[in-house]
Amino acid sequence: MKKISLLSIISTLIITSCASLNPPKLVVVLISDQADPNILDKYDHLFTGGFRWLIDNGIIYNDAHLNHGNTITAAGHFSLSTGVHPGKEGIIDNEWYDRELKRSYYAVEDTSVSNLSGKEIIGRSYRHIKNSSLADWMKQSNPNTKIVSLSGKDRAAVLFGGTDPDLMLWYDKKGAYSMSTYYADSLPSWVQDFNIRLNVKSYMDSTWNLVASPEVYAQNTRIDNFKGEKIVSKKKGATPTLPLLLGDISMKSLLEGFYEYPQGDRSLIDLALESIERLDLGGDDVPDLLFVGLSATDGVGHHFGPHSVEQLDNHLRLDNQLMRLIDHVEKKVGNGNAIYVFSSDHGALELPESLKLKRISAGRVSRKQEKQVFAEILSQIDLKIGPGKVVEYDNNFYFHNGLTEEEKDIASNTIKDLVFNIDGVRMALSPQEIMALPNSKENTKLKHMIHPIKSPDIYVILKENWLWRSTPGTSHGSHYSYDSHIPLIFSKNGIESNRRDESVYSVDMAPTIAKYLGIKHPSSIDGKAFKLKFDNN
Repeated sequence: MKKISLLSIISTLIITSCASLNPPKLVVVLISDQADPNILDKYDHLFTGGFRWLIDNGIIYNDAHLNHGNTITAAGHFSLSTGVHPGKEGIIDNEWYDRELKRSYYAVEDTSVSNLSGKEIIGRSYRHIKNSSLADWMKQSNPNTKIVSLSGKDRAAVLFGGTDPDLMLWYDKKGAYSMSTYYADSLPSWVQDFNIRLNVKSYMDSTWNLVASPEVYAQNTRIDNFKGEKIVSKKKGATPTLPLLLGDISMKSLLEGFYEYPQGDRSLIDLALESIERLDLGGDDVPDLLFVGLSATDGVGHHFGPHSVEQLDNHLRLDNQLMRLIDHVEKKVGNGNAIYVFSSDHGALELPESLKLKRISAGRVSRKQEKQVFAEILSQIDLKIGPGKVVEYDNNFYFHNGLTEEEKDIASNTIKDLVFNIDGVRMALSPQEIMALPNSKENTKLKHMIHPIKSPDIYVILKENWLWRSTPGTSHGSHYSYDSHIPLIFSKNGIESNRRDESVYSVDMAPTIAKYLGIKHPSSIDGKAFKLKFDNN
């Protein structure tokens, strides 16, 4: 890996006393994208593998939340890895409109490098992230620390791996795990061999079957083929049900979306197991870090919803895969010489169709209505202040630089006059108006997503239980609790399981691990370290 000085990114630091009597040889951070603690509780009685082990050997925080709005992958992973609210850094979304470049900007893009493989033309790296991560703090504490960051998603892997990982890999959406030239000029030979063995195209003959008996699903989740689920199969007459022949989703869709299915998470665990051996993680007394960013919960959730048969099956499969990893780690480093952290980057909304059956007000924004109203807004603004001065991007509005205060007022008022014609819209606020909102848990999340330069000039915020997604499936991104509530479990072999009810946040995770390891972290971060009572329960 290319060595990059940490001095430029770690300024004022504080050191915390080591709370551990037996410092771990390996820290394993498991982030399951779109994991919901309520779902874990719901299926707790069904777990016999990794989830069972993490819970039975873990400290479980029942009231863990993201403390920012725009609850999406990049912002969630950034807050977990750096202890900083994403608005402060400017990770305001997965991508946003850049007024200077006059185009969309991806959270971890780097035009100075290229990806070794994959669909994206622009490279990916940590280069433009100003805040240091847990991985950086560990490297700063001891250069012999090894950092491995693996994920189905490039933004997840990059944001956790920091500036100088020893191994950085993500799924390239073409059938392989890869990285960019920021990290190395070529893939290690063993990773190339792994990709050959992976052979994603061969999964065209694979079928996603139910891993448990039909009675398990009938007794524990809602009926299958539920209204609002997405039909991913291209086969004529297909329904959103299992079994699913992966070949029926088309070769193109399989290659692009492999990481979003349970088979993708299984391959990631395979990669993690081989990485442990190849880099000898946990092989000495210097703590190493392994980050595994699991993506299937997100893909399955988006397609079928959190309470679907498919999501239950995915959790049962992940339960098995996590146990494979834990068993390997415990055998490698010795019982009790590793700590595990399980969390997520965001939650998700239950399907609106399901909520309506429970007499809960919910809905999907009509794409036709949205397009008509947004077109009318931009048309009127063009007539009033001139064309091309305001851009709508991802349902928010950006004003180009150079607008006068009068022009900004005209544009803002036009948006606010018309945008409520879209069913489901609750608020249309400028960043200044958001920052002036009275203090509350809900408003604080909105405030923590604001960046003084990068933020849109007008945020359009939906009512609770509404989705911008008009097509089947579900999504996330709001500041409401169903999107912000995340699991947070700290586990170690042999400790007594206990549940904690105090409020904690995603930004607390990294400094808490740092405190346990007794290493430095920047004093300017937003997260607060709490004591892990692993050794003295």
